[in-house]
Amino acid sequence: MAGIGFELKKILKEDSIFSIMRVYGYSAVLSAGPWIISMVAIIVIGLVNIYNFKNPGQTVEFQVIVTYSIAIAASSLMTGMLQLPFTRYIADRIYDGDNDLVMPIFFGTLALNLGGSFLIVMALVLYLFPNQSLLFVILAISTFVIMSCVWIANILAASLKKYKLVVSFYLSSYGIILLLSFYIGSSIENLMFCFLIGTTILFISLFFLIIEAYPSKEAITFEFLEKHENKEFYWSLGFAGLFFNLGVWIDKFIFWYHPLTGYYVLDNMKASLVYDMPIFLAYLSIIPGMAIFFYRLEVDFAEKYDLFFNAVRDGGTLRRIKEFKQDMVTSIRISLREILIVQGIISFILLISSEFIFEQLKIPLLYKNLFNIDIVGVQLQLGFMSMLAVLHYINKKYETLYLSLAFVILNIIFTLLSIYLGAEYYGYGFAIATLIVFIASILVIRDALDELDYETFMFI
Repeated sequence: MAGIGFELKKILKEDSIFSIMRVYGYSAVLSAGPWIISMVAIIVIGLVNIYNFKNPGQTVEFQVIVTYSIAIAASSLMTGMLQLPFTRYIADRIYDGDNDLVMPIFFGTLALNLGGSFLIVMALVLYLFPNQSLLFVILAISTFVIMSCVWIANILAASLKKYKLVVSFYLSSYGIILLLSFYIGSSIENLMFCFLIGTTILFISLFFLIIEAYPSKEAITFEFLEKHENKEFYWSLGFAGLFFNLGVWIDKFIFWYHPLTGYYVLDNMKASLVYDMPIFLAYLSIIPGMAIFFYRLEVDFAEKYDLFFNAVRDGGTLRRIKEFKQDMVTSIRISLREILIVQGIISFILLISSEFIFEQLKIPLLYKNLFNIDIVGVQLQLGFMSMLAVLHYINKKYETLYLSLAFVILNIIFTLLSIYLGAEYYGYGFAIATLIVFIASILVIRDALDELDYETFMFI
């Protein structure tokens, strides 16, 4: 990511409010493009559809299908096993100067992802929607396939220096979805078709951008699955990614399918009337924090990281090495402080204006307390994500794996407990689980950084 970090720093040199807004806008899209823009687009599509076609029931079905069951939840879980190992393996090959291997590995990862998950998703769709038309089933499966490809392509696209083009791809593709839904979104199949077309255009755009950036004579390879010549596909990272994504979604799954909190939306697909909208809105609130996290990690911390390891490799003095290490620690502290301050301000504004927001969105005020605790929970999750990213940087593979697994287990335990305690405790399970793993991740990073110079010299 050093290339994009350098480009973002150049924008900041313009020293204006507009340049700061541009940097953090690019950072927000590059860090979570498929997630952020698709969620915003789905909300806007719903509002447009209700206004244009006066069918709120159909809109709710579309939003639940695309957001939770297919596009985001299923695709992020299915690709979670591959995203981190793919990122690490590609980074190692680029560091080794093997740029001609990037495209074949990319194709191989896409093929592995689609081949391994297609049958599972087909079975899932047939189970969830046994009474729907063949066209509906095809659209649901196709939406998953394309969305999972976007998750993989986004990893490489976000690292390219053509970040303006990447951002324009996201905005234009979801703009096409909105435009199509306005004119032809009269049925749930049409809405799904609109979403599929826009997402397909996005993937094709990213696909050709990656091919142009990493040309190769070889079409596809699966050598990344083999361990040879100090090349390794880190499956510990794969499980860490899978567990983290599962930890993010497991409380939603529990609320959907628990008899006390779930209801049927379409055939066997369920949602939670009480839980979904508050947590959905709360996640949108962390967009500024994610932008800060991406910028600080890829620009500030990455620079200090490079200085430290270059000093170790090139025989720098012990004093300089310790100074660079302290700069890394300071960078982490600044990043965490900025994230918590900015998100704290945003959370405070949302907390005091939640009643007004709910009235404008026609959401019952009954959900206000849940929304408030969800805001705290997602802010803690953002902090946890930031700490995991730092641990990945300093190669603490097993620590991230154990923390992610703990996230899943704690979220299951406390979410179930909150349901049985009663409605006034909804959301506390997720918030408590994220609080525990966030504190644990800080302690792990503290110990890891204390031993970083020793371990670095031991392994070189």
